[in-house]
This record gives sequence, C-alpha cells and structure tokens, in this order.
Amino acid sequence: MTLMFRNIRSVVPILAVCVLTLACSLTDQVPAILPTSAPAASPSPLLPEATPLPTPTPTLPPTPTPLPATRIESGDRARFAGDWDRALLEYEAALSTSPDAEIQSAALLGIGRTRTLAGDPAGALEALTLLIQSYPQSPNVPYAHFTMGQALSALGRYSEAADAYLNYLILRPGLVDGYVLDMRGDALQAAGRFGEALIDYRGALQAPSLLNGQAINIKIAQSHAAVGDYDTALGIYQEIYQQTDSDFTKAQMDLLMGQAYTAQGNSEQALVAFQDAVNNYPTSHDSYLALVTLVNSNVVVDELNRGIVDYYAGEYGAASAAFDRYLQAGPVLPATARYYYGLSLRAQGGNQDAIAQWDQVIQNYSDDRFWDDAWEQKAYTQWAFMDLFPEATKTLLDFVAAAPNHPRAGEFLFDAALVAEKAGELAQAAQIWDRVTTEYPGYEKAPQALFLSGVTRTRLQDYAGALTVFQRALENAITPGDRAAAYLWQGKCQLALGDSGAAATAWELAASIDPTGYYSERANDLLRQRPPFQPPEQFDLSMDLNAERIEAESWLRTTFNLPQDMDLSSPAALLGDPRMVRGTELWELGLYEEGRDEFEALRSSLQADAAGSFVLANYLYDLGVYRSAILSIRQVLDLAGMNDAKTLNAPIYFNHIRFGPYFSDLVLPAAQENGFHPLFLFSVVRQESAFEGFVRSTAGARGLMQIVPATGQEIANEMDWPPNYSADDLYRPLISVRLGADYLAKWRDHLDGDLYAALAAYNGGPGNAIQWKEMSNNDPDLFLELVRFEETRNYIRGIYEIFNLYRRFYDRTP
Repeated sequence: MTLMFRNIRSVVPILAVCVLTLACSLTDQVPAILPTSAPAASPSPLLPEATPLPTPTPTLPPTPTPLPATRIESGDRARFAGDWDRALLEYEAALSTSPDAEIQSAALLGIGRTRTLAGDPAGALEALTLLIQSYPQSPNVPYAHFTMGQALSALGRYSEAADAYLNYLILRPGLVDGYVLDMRGDALQAAGRFGEALIDYRGALQAPSLLNGQAINIKIAQSHAAVGDYDTALGIYQEIYQQTDSDFTKAQMDLLMGQAYTAQGNSEQALVAFQDAVNNYPTSHDSYLALVTLVNSNVVVDELNRGIVDYYAGEYGAASAAFDRYLQAGPVLPATARYYYGLSLRAQGGNQDAIAQWDQVIQNYSDDRFWDDAWEQKAYTQWAFMDLFPEATKTLLDFVAAAPNHPRAGEFLFDAALVAEKAGELAQAAQIWDRVTTEYPGYEKAPQALFLSGVTRTRLQDYAGALTVFQRALENAITPGDRAAAYLWQGKCQLALGDSGAAATAWELAASIDPTGYYSERANDLLRQRPPFQPPEQFDLSMDLNAERIEAESWLRTTFNLPQDMDLSSPAALLGDPRMVRGTELWELGLYEEGRDEFEALRSSLQADAAGSFVLANYLYDLGVYRSAILSIRQVLDLAGMNDAKTLNAPIYFNHIRFGPYFSDLVLPAAQENGFHPLFLFSVVRQESAFEGFVRSTAGARGLMQIVPATGQEIANEMDWPPNYSADDLYRPLISVRLGADYLAKWRDHLDGDLYAALAAYNGGPGNAIQWKEMSNNDPDLFLELVRFEETRNYIRGIYEIFNLYRRFYDRTP
C-alpha cells in the first residue's frame, strides 16, 4: 500500500539538482483472516457530493493517538483497493478527530488523492489547497502539489496544472524529474504554451527514466509544429521514420509529415508523404487518415492500395468498390486484389461471393503468396460462417492433396481434423490426426495430433485403440507434462475397460512424473477420487510472516553461503539504486505502472543475486507491488536450483509470498457472495493478473480480474452496480473482483456448476464453453482436451495448478 511519508523521505534523499531553473524558463502485511463469516460485499463506492472540510488547527500541540493514525493507514488501503467511499470516511474521521498536524495533513492529502481518482477534482482542490496553506512545512506538501496538477488537468486548467507540477519538482528535485516533466509538458502543450512544453520535454529526455524517448520526441516535434517551426518538426519526424521498425509508427510519421508540409504550403511533398503511408503501411489507421486527405484533395490513388487501406479501416463497402475498379482496369496483382476483395465481401455478409473470389486465386494463381491464404479463408468461411463443415473439411484436404509438400500442409491437415470433429465426424477426425503424425512428423503440432487421436478414440469408446495411441504418445513425449498426460489418459482407458488396478497404476505414474504440473495433479486427484477444485475441509489464511521471514533468512544464508553479518532484514543495500529511488517515489505518487517498471528493471539486474532478490522481494511485498514481489522471490528459488516441485520444500515464507491471500478483504466477501471457495477465487486472480490491479492486457482486459470494458459494462448493467460505471472502474480492485466473481458465477450456474466450463467461458467466451461442454459428456478431463483455444486450455490448467498449491499451503484439515 502507501508508505508513510517520513519513511519515503528516509528512503529517498533529496538530491541537490538545480530544478529551480525551470521556473526561469504501502506498508501493509496481508491480513491474517480466518475463513469464517466473511463480511458482506462493500457498499457501492459512490462519492458523495463534496462537503466542507473541517478546519484544521495546526497550532495545537501534537497529541497523536493510535486511532487517527490507523484511520490514515486504513484510508490508504481503501484507496489502493479503489474503495473511494471507505477511503474518504477514514480520512475525514482522522481529520476531524486528531489535533496532530501530521495526521491532519496526511488526511487532507488522502482526501485530495481520493477525490481526484473518484472524478471530483474540485473537491480534491479544496482539500489540497487547505493542506498547502495550513501546513506549509509538511512533508506531504510536495505530493499535494503533484495531485493538484492531476486535478487541475482534469478540470482543463492546464496552465495551473503545469505550475503545480513545477512546485512538486522544486520541492522534490532529482527523483522522478523525467516523468513529471513529461506530464508538465503535456499540460503546457494543452495550454498552448508550446515553447515551455519544448523545454520540459527536452528535460524529460535528459532525466533518468524508463520513458519512451520516441514518444517524447514526437511530442517535441508536434510542439515545434504548433509554433510554426515546421522544418525542425519535419527533421524529427524523418529521423523517427528512419529509425523505427514499426509500420504503425512509420505511418504516423508520414501523416504528421504530410500535415507539416501542408502547413508550409508544400503540397507536393505532403502528397508524397500521404501516399507513402497508403502504399506501404495499409494496416494503420493513420494511413486511412492519409487516404482521406488524398481523396479529398482529388489525388489519384492506386485502387489496390486504396482498397486495402479501406479494408483495414473497416470501410468494407468502399474497399469492395476499390477492388472492383482495380480488377476491371487490368490489374497488376490480381490475386492480391481478389484475396482482399473476398475478405471485404465476407465482412459485408457476402460469403458465397467471397468464396468465388478465393476460388479465382486458388485456380489461377498457385504461385502467388496469397494462394494458401485463399484456401484457408475459403475453408474458414465454409465452417465458421456457413456451417458447411464437410465442405470445409474437403477444402482443407484438397489443399493437402494439391500441395503435399507445401510448408503449411501439416497445419491444414491438422485443421481438417478439427473441422471434422466439429461436424461430429469423430472417426474421420481420428483418421486425419493419424495422418498428421505419419505424413508430417516434423510439424510442430504432430505430438498434439497423436494425443488428440487417442482422446477422440475414447469418445468413440474404442478404448483399446486409444490405449495403443496413448502408448505411442508416451514413447514420443518430450516433456514430463506430456508423459503425465499420456499416463492419465491410459488410466482413464483402463478404467473404462474395467481394469481399475491398471488405471490406478497409470495414475500413480502420472502423479509422480511432474509434481505441481496439471496432469500430475489431476492424476493425484483421480487416485483420491477427489473432484476438480475440491477445497480442503479446513483452511486458515493467517500466517506469522515476521517469524517466517527470519526462518527464510537463515535458509538463505545456509543455501548460498552468505556472511552471517550480511543484513537481509532491511533494503538498505538497495536504497541507493536509482531504480529503487524512482520506483518508490513513483509508487507513492500513484504512478503504479511507471513505478512497477522501475522495480522490474532493478529485479532483472538482480537475477544472479539471491540476497538482493530476497531483500527486494520483501520491500516490494511491504510496499504492495505484489506481482514483482512474487517474481523476485521466485528468482531466489531459481538461483537455488529449485524446480516447481522442489519449491514445495522451501521455507514456507517463500510460498506464502508467491501464493499469498492478497486483497483478502475483497476476495473473501466476493467468494462468499458468489458461492466460490476463497482459495479458488485467489487462484483465478493470481492467474489473471498476479494481483496487479492496474495491469492491462494487449487485448484491452483490465485490472485484477482482467475484464474487457464491454464485458464490464454488461456485468455492471446486470448487477446495477457500480453507479455511473466507466471502463476505468475496472482498474479499481474493489470493482474488478466483485464484477469478475459475479460473471464467473453466472456462467458456473448456467453450466450446471461446472468450474472447468465456467473458466472456459470467462477466458474463451460463453458460446464456445457451451459447445465444449455439450461434447464433453460431463467429463472434466475430456472437456479440457476439447477446448480448442490453446490460451484457454493453458488458463484452466494454470488455475488448477495454482489452486492445488493454495490448498497445500493453507490446508489445516487434521
């Protein structure tokens, strides 16, 4: 959570850096909570209207009492969890009950931060202004200025925001100057103070940070362009264009160069830049903007490139028209045009017309680079859009027959089996998967094809044939997990044939091969006749981390032969590292992603240092940087040569950090409200985000439970909570956990209580999960193998493994 400010100041010394020239130009251990009578979910975190703040009395002698200090810490925890209501109640109670100046200033800072996060910047400014005016000597004042900058920016008062950021820099120089100068430059640019923005952006580039220098240089160029210095802007754009390997960045530079040339009156060069974007980087939205400019300027654009740009911009009708014109005009690249023409037609619902275009490619352009793609899109359209499964299977098999030596022949044969399976043609699917392993043994999925052939034979109740296939899979297995999977399924076949003794033997072998791995853990559950995700009869989340940490230190000294006088109990040895300094300050400022990145850079540098990794893990855990703490503590075990199975014998402190009951005050009530065991819900959160509430995936999923905004809106509508939901609410742990648990419970209930299917729905989509469940005959092992998304299979397996580890570490069943 949030470090107390006096601790921050002792960690981060104020450096003597002359930032004044600019004017001229979480400390909480996991709570020990027993799994009894978990509290109800917290009330809706809706902020009340801003209310007048109690007038502080800084002249009174400080008489701190434990309750107000505890309330500050409680408010910090609630704010970290995204519970704005609770945070404000705690801060306001501390403010009104304590005469201590330090408590009052901390309370006002907490109120200002919370109101800023909650979308009440006016209320935030009231509290922050009161803090600065009443407690000018408080160590909280710099942070008040920084938060004031955020609040003022939210109100559109950018010039004042820039001044607030400058005040922070003057009071806390040399720490995170690069980050704050970048933010100040944005505020100045928004205020139209472009010359000053340039100074700050250049300062941001020079100051140590992990900021994206290219992004800052783009803003520098845009500032030059804003003041009419187009030559300098163009020079920067051209340099970035030459240096980047990203097509999207090149397209962006083309667009910006075109706009700068246009502003200069150099229309000829502008058109060259716009055309370069259209002709060479068609997938970028900036290329579409360049295309619009060209069309509006009545410039003739190559119809093929125009169509491709329109297609990627989602303008399918315009794309189809462009491709049609191109093909009628005597095309130079007819296969390319017909391939994209087909994609555009399908996007408009013209499936048969799309196939006709791809058939032209297939029949006439076997040497073209889009030839195999045309086959693939034809088959995909047949089964995914038209429900023509036999036809799609034939298309894929025809490709293999026509080009048996093509690099993608093995892939197409594998996919043909998948389509045959979807059509219910199990015997054909098994036969095709056998062909994959025989005809294309070097194909990367050939081992999986052999395994799926065995699974499919069990669905046909050909258990003897499946046993033979799984024996081949066992002989060809490369990893312990693959061997465990083959043994597990051999056991299932033996049981189906009535030989329970042979089944038990196979499962014992599976369980022993890859402890903590999915198939070994699942085999162990089968031996115990324990259903998936069965929780312990009794469990206890309480722990004595202080005592456990001492034990871990002793083990560390012995294992790595460390000197007895080496200090492992404090981060003193790391406090001078600039990454530690910046990470700590950024975390205190609430810039969690930036702080995490600095800590991760430090962690990476300590990969060969067991003592440093251990100390860093402890520090990060205490601060609330849970994911990085987990990775850092695992780093120690890696250096000790411990694989996953061996880590079970490490001192319990390591595993309590790796598999901690983080955010217990949120997870426990959400689990109770939705009928989940807490250890299961902890396992889901760990798999989703490793307890990093601010994380965002490449697919746009957000927060602890990795919910995409559209799904979040759907859940919020169904729950009628939280009020005034926005996508940013998903970054609030309080909301993410409750919405995620509700959505998971919804599909668990819809899928007859099947947790495998519920997890598949959560990760791979409800429609897919329903289909897989219908085919699985309520067999969880078969369900897993029927999941056709590798990510979703790994997701279910990963949560199963994590759950079994949580059960090991917190099981208190006699």
